Amino acid sequence: MINYSVFAQNSESKPNILFIAVDDMNDWIGPLGGMELSKTPNLDKLASQSMLFKNAHCASPACSPSRLSIMTGVQPSKSGNMQNEWYDGAQWRNEPIFKDIETIEQFFKNRGYKTLAGGKIYHTLAPPWEVLNQTEPESWGFYFPSAHAPLPYQIRAEDSIINPTHFKGKRLEYFTWGPLNIPEEKMADYQVVDWARYQLQQKHDKPFYLACGLFRPHMPWEVPQKYFDLYPLEDIPDLEIQENDLKDAFDHGRRNWHKWVLMNKQWKKVIQGYLASIAFADAQLGRLLKTLEESEYHKNTIVVLWSDHGMHMGEKENWEKFTLWEEATRVPLIIKAPGVTIAGSSSYQPVSLLDVYPSLAQLAGFEVPEHCDGVSVLPLIKNSKEKRNQSALTSFNFNRSTANYRKNPIIGHALRGERFRYIYYEKLGLEELYDHNNDPSEFNNLAYRKDSKHVIKEFRNELVGRVDYLTLEDFKKFPKEYIINNEVIEKTNFKTMNELIFME
Repeated sequence: MINYSVFAQNSESKPNILFIAVDDMNDWIGPLGGMELSKTPNLDKLASQSMLFKNAHCASPACSPSRLSIMTGVQPSKSGNMQNEWYDGAQWRNEPIFKDIETIEQFFKNRGYKTLAGGKIYHTLAPPWEVLNQTEPESWGFYFPSAHAPLPYQIRAEDSIINPTHFKGKRLEYFTWGPLNIPEEKMADYQVVDWARYQLQQKHDKPFYLACGLFRPHMPWEVPQKYFDLYPLEDIPDLEIQENDLKDAFDHGRRNWHKWVLMNKQWKKVIQGYLASIAFADAQLGRLLKTLEESEYHKNTIVVLWSDHGMHMGEKENWEKFTLWEEATRVPLIIKAPGVTIAGSSSYQPVSLLDVYPSLAQLAGFEVPEHCDGVSVLPLIKNSKEKRNQSALTSFNFNRSTANYRKNPIIGHALRGERFRYIYYEKLGLEELYDHNNDPSEFNNLAYRKDSKHVIKEFRNELVGRVDYLTLEDFKKFPKEYIINNEVIEKTNFKTMNELIFME
């Protein structure tokens, strides 16, 4: 192992770790440039002091499998955990592959660290939505407010604001947006950050691993009014959307959400709510980082910030995550290690959130556990021009029935390289290929063009090498209900969104 850590020379001077998880944050932040209108001064500042990974992706585009893969270091395609699970407690330990795994917090606890957590780290929901937490309470020296109820109660917006009587049709109860008429210190995330700030102001007799999980910008997009005021509706831009975008791609089965937004003319209001929620999360991050800067720990604390997955805001006629396209898999990933990272450095090499565990282990001067499927980003931190020899792998089970998805899986895998995104849907046999140099919105599926054969071959070989139950024979199946037209695959009987709305 190459040891880049400046802390490894003295076992008594191990670095502290501030582990910041942000929920549902896509690339609409200043450092990633996905939305010019977005105001994220604290993320901007952190990126300017750190190493920014511009091509980072989750291992599975849903809260539960993404977070479990980060905390255990195990690839979802290997564990079979590729969908949201709604159980409470660490029932994932019942899976043989996880039985004896040392999670990242246990790794540091077992090596002399004080482990502290507050908010959403593993898959968690907050009251009044639902109360669950899939962490192991015994892994933490303290959990705020409790390992069993890991987020404070979150006040909702007034019903007259989020559910006006003129809305047509049904939607998910928490697919809502609107300003809250409360001071921001009443927000659950504000209170979690207050607790984390308190910890940074205390004397600690040994190095700490402090995990702080922000729930926003997860829906419902309800935050104090001042964050909505940052984004007047007249300033909200139109997103670049293609009417027949799913004709040459996988139908994710979630088009009714998009239809509802269009029928009720809510698109810009939803975007406003999401941007306001990002701004609120950024403000809480700023409070936390300011306290770190003013503390005695600022020179020996590694900061890592990540989001569990991205977020569709109407692209591909989808809202939320749960796809294998760029909007769902691309995430913020920022690492600041005093004396190691170069301020303002960045890399566009494909990296995975699975790389966080081995990277932190190596940064702190420890050997990387053998069970980790990720690859340390230390070589990229050492040399931002370093090249990687593999893509970022994301896997997902599209069967959303918790009871049946393991018995009847509808699994897809995406490989995101430096230029291309490749997707393969197992049972369907459908392939997708997008060239991000020329098509960053992923409008045009190039997988069935003759001049894509060599790229497709390379991705197939890589996928077979990384998902051990796949073989090259699997790719010979042609997807039903699709045809090839002038080297472009097309779904038969495809209906545009306008047609679906007209049929309503």
